[in-house]
Amino acid sequence: MRDRVERAATKVVRSTAGFVADRIASSERMTNVVYDLINGHNFAGLEEHEEMLCDSTRVDAYHRGIHRNVKSGDVVLDLGTGTGLLAFMASRAGAKKVYAVEHSDFIDVAREIAVHNGFTNIEFVRANSREFVPPEPIDVVVHEQMGDELFSENMMENLLDLRRRVLAPGGRILPARFRLFIEPVTMSEEMRIRQFWNIELPDGIDLSATRRSPAAARFNTGRNDHFYLRPHSVTSTIGDPEPFMEFDLNTLESLEALPTRHTIERTASDDAIVDGCCIWFEACFDDDTVLSTTPLGPITSWGNRVFRLDQEITRGETLRLDVRLGQLVEPSTWDVRVL
Repeated sequence: MRDRVERAATKVVRSTAGFVADRIASSERMTNVVYDLINGHNFAGLEEHEEMLCDSTRVDAYHRGIHRNVKSGDVVLDLGTGTGLLAFMASRAGAKKVYAVEHSDFIDVAREIAVHNGFTNIEFVRANSREFVPPEPIDVVVHEQMGDELFSENMMENLLDLRRRVLAPGGRILPARFRLFIEPVTMSEEMRIRQFWNIELPDGIDLSATRRSPAAARFNTGRNDHFYLRPHSVTSTIGDPEPFMEFDLNTLESLEALPTRHTIERTASDDAIVDGCCIWFEACFDDDTVLSTTPLGPITSWGNRVFRLDQEITRGETLRLDVRLGQLVEPSTWDVRVL
């Protein structure tokens, strides 16, 4: 399956955005504009939406979450409506009025689908959400702005802004509660790509001399330091997964309130190769409705970034990891190292 966005095609765009974001960090507005442009580029074609609409894990979780939490008579705002799916679900769940906000031209597609399906209580708004002022208080903000690593689609800035400006007293965000994981994982043998000096070859050919070789170092581009998993490539985690970060958008003060330095410890239940540390998240609509992007669950349209380790561990050994998140909105600045 394709990754959630066409990562190869947007590599230059994201690298440039990261560079620009570094240079303009003093201007929150300009930083937000950069990531708005990335979002517009990433979701500009039918292809990306095809992948998301065919993601039954995603669609089913949103269907359950919206129908369980949108009440009859609610006024709903769908942030980044895209194809309009969440707005349509909110309407079917009993919303009195839905404002479907989308800053790209793709809103024309959503509007066409709405007309075809007879929706009459959805107002499509072509605008950046941070510039939209609804004519009435909003009871529920629904959204799906989670990037592969959760923060990379301007989710926090947009939702915290809407909560402050437009949400009615007692209003709610769906989903609002998130759990973020960085877990050491073991991959299946046929999916594993070991570091050059750890590769075992027949006839006793030994590559270990290249580990500290100046010649080999000239050709080590670091391209595999971060990589995205192929589906069903992880066989297990090292120890029991635990979120290293949890937050609730209904109460979180700001993005800066989230810590960016963490220590993770996991104890191996068996001898294993730790191929790397895998990122996934859980989005909680309520206590019973949770959307997970774990690589050990059903395939989703989100990708799983892995920080490569390729380290052997023995049963009972404890692995201690130093996690530094750099800029939360730019996962290329994150780093995981063994302590």
